[in-house]
Amino acid sequence: MTDGSLSAAPWYHGLLPREDIKTFLRCEGDFLVRMSEPKEPGRREFVLSVMFDSKADVIKHFVINRTSTNKYSIDKEAFDNVVDLVKHYIDTKQSLTPHYKVIVSRPTSRRSWQLDHVDIESTKKLGEGAFGEVHKGTLKLRKGGKKVDVAIKLAKLDVMTKEQIKDIMREARLMRDFNHPNVVRLYGVAATQEPLMLVMELASNGALDSYLQKNECMLDKKMEMCTQSAWGIEYLHDKNCLHRDIASRNCLYGDGKVKISDFGLSRIGATYQMNPKCRVPIRWLAPETLRTAMYSQKTDVWSFGIMCWEILNNGQEPYPGMMVAEVHVKVKEGYRMPLEWPGIDSEFVNIIMNRCWAENPAERYSMADISRGFEAFTKIQRPVFDDGSKNSDGSKVASKDGTGRRKKK
Repeated sequence: MTDGSLSAAPWYHGLLPREDIKTFLRCEGDFLVRMSEPKEPGRREFVLSVMFDSKADVIKHFVINRTSTNKYSIDKEAFDNVVDLVKHYIDTKQSLTPHYKVIVSRPTSRRSWQLDHVDIESTKKLGEGAFGEVHKGTLKLRKGGKKVDVAIKLAKLDVMTKEQIKDIMREARLMRDFNHPNVVRLYGVAATQEPLMLVMELASNGALDSYLQKNECMLDKKMEMCTQSAWGIEYLHDKNCLHRDIASRNCLYGDGKVKISDFGLSRIGATYQMNPKCRVPIRWLAPETLRTAMYSQKTDVWSFGIMCWEILNNGQEPYPGMMVAEVHVKVKEGYRMPLEWPGIDSEFVNIIMNRCWAENPAERYSMADISRGFEAFTKIQRPVFDDGSKNSDGSKVASKDGTGRRKKK
């Protein structure tokens, strides 16, 4: 749908969901052009969004129509392309509609997380994702021009529904705020043309379950993986994020670090009530979730315990030898998988069996409690990292510990 001049225009934001628009347009006259979400696959339009009344927080959206002569218009006048249309309304200060005064004056530029397709190069297909292909590639960073290795999720907008696009953009919006060594990093989204791209850090060893199945790991390495996973989930919970799909298949492993990934089911909030008709990963779910379809941080804790069992058992599927229907019944009846391994620390077994898999969610540990418990017997130090935050005077904020909270001096 876009030509080179439109894609290059700083005020063109491509596929920008309405949830993000309100954070971009602040003052009256602030504007941007975006691509509409499709009412059906393949049907999209350009939309000019303008802050109309900043005090009442009212934004007006004007569809840019395509005429029978292949021109673009909002009211009566038609133009050869969208760039000329926008330039006309900026230069003339003409209202976008005769019914009330709407003037475009200040273009709103793209943010750092809004990437350009020209800076992204795909080098190898890695597999298939929920919305399309996953590729290995490189991203040219805007600052300094350095190229970094990345994983790229590609989605073809023409075959995606409005809900599918919302899901993938919601995942990206959630990940933009994450910065932790044990949570996969999102570099940004390229959404000004086809295909839509989510660009993330590349984990050299791929999915954690596959790595465990293909590589023999000693017990101390597995305990390190469990501890790193705990730090990552603790950070997410500190950010008020429910992951809702914690499993080794949804973690990546690279440079000796586990990274929590795959936030397609994640939600912000203390609890989440899901439609009980939706398909769910039964083998990883807490008994109360199986009964009520209600999620909380304590249901993430249960799933974390299942993932620790996976790590200990080389990426094997939980509840081996059982059908899903049998798991559904037996877990609600109180069945728990045994945790047996030569040399395993009794405190690890206690935390998983009694503090992750407690029937009553109130009796389960928080992820912060689990992290401290694991640190006590593994003696692994929590990572210290810089999330790039700055004070009002421009100086760097003190480093953070693994929770995302400021490190005490």
